[in-house]
Amino acid sequence: MSDSERLKGLLDGSIDPSVIEEEPALYSMAERIYGRDALEEMGVSAPVKPKAHGIAISNGNGGVELPEVAIDEGEEVDDLRKPRSSRLLITVSVICLCIVASNVAIGIGAYVPLCEDEVGPKVLTYTSSATEIGESLYISWTVTGMNISSNYSITWVISEDGSNEVIDEGGSSWTAGETVRIQTENWLVSKPPYTYLSVLHHEGVPVAYSNGTVGDSVQALADIVQLNPKCEDNTRLLWSEMPEYSDIDSWDSAGSGGIIDGALMMLFGLTTILLFLRKR
Repeated sequence: MSDSERLKGLLDGSIDPSVIEEEPALYSMAERIYGRDALEEMGVSAPVKPKAHGIAISNGNGGVELPEVAIDEGEEVDDLRKPRSSRLLITVSVICLCIVASNVAIGIGAYVPLCEDEVGPKVLTYTSSATEIGESLYISWTVTGMNISSNYSITWVISEDGSNEVIDEGGSSWTAGETVRIQTENWLVSKPPYTYLSVLHHEGVPVAYSNGTVGDSVQALADIVQLNPKCEDNTRLLWSEMPEYSDIDSWDSAGSGGIIDGALMMLFGLTTILLFLRKR
């Protein structure tokens, strides 16, 4: 029977009820035209929808189709985004915690070369020379590589007769206005050999010494201490100086942390714990 014949039979009432039961579309049309009560009086039952594997069973509603509930796609997207967002925040928090902890323990400068040593660093040198002219002993000290505006001083002990008789203990101090300083002093002497010992101080800390003997033999010694800090010795980044990370003054030795390090570790640690609890 063609579609037109079934439709004609449905309209004039000559169609076999079994045909209506077998055709869900035809039953739906008949239900709109005659109503479900009239169809039931005619002995026409609603067609049963087969399951996905071809097994026909009742839908549990007496053949009545229930409307499908529309699922809000926005809710589905939100439900998918929440776990992903939570995992991302936990990952970021753990990474930040590891960075702060490793900066305190080892120093991020140990594996990320952010610090830069001064190009052509100034090397502090301290030398002296002594000579006897007539009955006077002249000593000249030369200091190079000083830091501008830093405080320096030289202390000395001058003796004669082979260090048996001290003729002067003194010194001088200054604030560096330039990187080089030459200072000369003189003393009256009469019993050679003459000896001297001098010490250079930077900000009150002894950093170098120079001594010598004038008379029967001449000897001059000097010891220089390097004051310039090195990036390899300072690998812990100071977070307060992070904008100037390439400057050696933005770094300190690893093994201990400051207030900011402790605060950051506590912040990221608590954040990680809260995110884990929220995820559960």
